Amino acid sequence: MSVPHPGGDPNANLYAQLKRDVFDRVPQISTVEFVPDDIEATQLRAMFDPTRLDPPTGPESPELTVKWYRQDPDDWFRINYTDSNTGFHAGWHQDEDHPDLGQAHFQYSTATTEDRWGITFEHETPSLILWEIVEELLKGVRPTYQYANDES
Repeated sequence: MSVPHPGGDPNANLYAQLKRDVFDRVPQISTVEFVPDDIEATQLRAMFDPTRLDPPTGPESPELTVKWYRQDPDDWFRINYTDSNTGFHAGWHQDEDHPDLGQAHFQYSTATTEDRWGITFEHETPSLILWEIVEELLKGVRPTYQYANDES
């Protein structure tokens, strides 16, 4: 069960910054949208072009959703990747869902496996954290966990 965010409002300006600084620069991403819109954004959703991913997936576009709350002393965020073609899910969360894992954790699930563990980020700036996550998703997580048991 998910623990609700501890307070604060989502910041539409932060989402615009994350879109500009990260998602608009990732060639595998075909569209980015503010949910519900760019004025009252409560999350940011990036859609991947399934043919630009390595290995490719499809026909549906996998998505990466971002919910981020700026607050002191630490931001609260949930960044989730979902590929409906394979049923794969991966998430990077800095919340209070799993206090035994530390401040932040990574989790993933496939049709046959799931796991989670504590993580730390090299950076503290939201855009740089998101860059870390997108790089890890594309270079490490998808090849290592999504296709580990030839579930593609």
